[in-house]
Amino acid sequence: MPQQNLSRPLPEETDAYLLALRWGIIVATAIMYWLMHPPAKPSFTYPVLLDPRMVFAFLLAYNIPISFYSLRERPIATGKPWLLLLSDTVVALALIGETGGHVSTFSLLYIIALVEAALAFRRKTALMLILLLDALQLLVCTLTGPETDPVIITNRFIVFLIFGISAVIFGEGIRREEAERQEAAAAAAREHTLNEIFFRLGESGMNPQKMLRVLLNSAQQLLNAAGALIALYEEDGTLKVAAATSEDYKLGENLGALPWPTNNEPLLVTRRDDAAWPSFVKRNDVRQLLAVPLHSATQQALGWLIVEMKRATSLSTTDRNLLKTLGLEAGLALHNAQLYAREQAHVQQLERFSEMRANFFSALGHELKTPLTVLKTLVPSLNRLPELPPETRVEITQSIQINLERLDLLINELFESLRLEANMITLHTVPLDIASRVRRNLAALKPVLEQKSLRTETNLPADLPPAQADPHRFDQILGNLLHNAIKFIPEGGTIRISAQVEENSIRLCVDDNGPGIPPEDRKQIFNKFTIVAQRKATAGVGLGLFISRELVHLHGGTIWVEDSPLGGSRFCFTLPLALESEPE
Repeated sequence: MPQQNLSRPLPEETDAYLLALRWGIIVATAIMYWLMHPPAKPSFTYPVLLDPRMVFAFLLAYNIPISFYSLRERPIATGKPWLLLLSDTVVALALIGETGGHVSTFSLLYIIALVEAALAFRRKTALMLILLLDALQLLVCTLTGPETDPVIITNRFIVFLIFGISAVIFGEGIRREEAERQEAAAAAAREHTLNEIFFRLGESGMNPQKMLRVLLNSAQQLLNAAGALIALYEEDGTLKVAAATSEDYKLGENLGALPWPTNNEPLLVTRRDDAAWPSFVKRNDVRQLLAVPLHSATQQALGWLIVEMKRATSLSTTDRNLLKTLGLEAGLALHNAQLYAREQAHVQQLERFSEMRANFFSALGHELKTPLTVLKTLVPSLNRLPELPPETRVEITQSIQINLERLDLLINELFESLRLEANMITLHTVPLDIASRVRRNLAALKPVLEQKSLRTETNLPADLPPAQADPHRFDQILGNLLHNAIKFIPEGGTIRISAQVEENSIRLCVDDNGPGIPPEDRKQIFNKFTIVAQRKATAGVGLGLFISRELVHLHGGTIWVEDSPLGGSRFCFTLPLALESEPE
């Protein structure tokens, strides 16, 4: 039966009471049969088609599973009575018809169906069903029972009808009491929920996202709504989704201009057939929107709390006051959370800057001290240089050269990062043969590779087209990635360089089998002066990857890091395809 045909709610224990009535009627039927047909006296002479023992056995076999069904499904209280009512009616009529009609002692079983009809439906529907059921039993009794005075049959019809009407009146009283009880419980629950909302808002720790989740869940719980969303105004005035209970709305989605006035009205109610129905509503089953504006303590418009309802209903004064209170408290809480979040962001920026500065000066001091210490140690040997063996002179000269180059590289990186930030770098792009530039870079690094016994692999297609790039800056990008790989992978490791053509660009990747980079550090590793904690011992000042990122972006490409099939890290960057076919 559709829910709209049902009356006001019934207590959950209704089906249990009806179950007790069912078995009480069965026992009463058995007692009546024993009194009317004692074993010592002859039976009545009306036609009996079934053995009474078989009838009682059937009643037990039927009512035991029906009892479990009633307890489990609660069909009367939940508004699904048709299966139970139909089966009880058919069984009662069949047994009455087969055991004597209007003189059958099993007529009491029909009371079960009458009571179920009286309790399960609205008053008018219940009265019509009772009249129909009474007429059915009258027809069955007349057709199957012995001939008797019409007055007796009519009286029987009237008695059943009066009993059914009484059951309807009794059911209406039960429903009214249950409705009042539920209304009182709902009011208490709403007040309790509102107190819990304020408590959870206080517990959210000034976290805007936690507050948004509390508000959404609370609004949906208060109104039993289909969904809810919170849209906040951005700095440019656009209204975007900040949180939603439905996946139909994506975070950051622009809702556009609202069709209703953005005044100080504490609650706006609009229905699907109104001219003010917004276009951003995506669910077809939503029939009504409740929009609560969110304001700060200074009456600055922060956004809207929008609740979606499947039914267009008139809100009670209690619900309106609850929503208004919720909107007021939510606006104040969000405003405070936003202020707190901004302050926290400033504090975190200062902390990051302080940490970055400390890391930079620490790394810079280490990078400067190491070559200077080596040079300082070698200076006294210069006076005796002609006296030393040739191999020692070569070793000292090479050491001086390496450390001077290290100082020069450090100073160049510092100046290069400053020029990049000041937009003072100009690219001179040409069609560039990527394969030849890769081979040139590997040849330049051959002494360092051999020193650590590193193996290199290349996977460069023979028909790789040229890229539009600055040769010097390309060498700088690739050189930084190769130096990183050489620095961090163990001796005997492997470096692989691969390239492939994408839609309008060439992707070049450098793989290694080193320790890799934790996922939580991958977003920050290309920032200036950023050094992964586990690499601080061997890392520089954190400028190489920053310079590579900025140079790649100047070329119009992207750069990222991911896990490598070799077990370490894979650094990839893209460059646009050449505008001309002749590479340099």
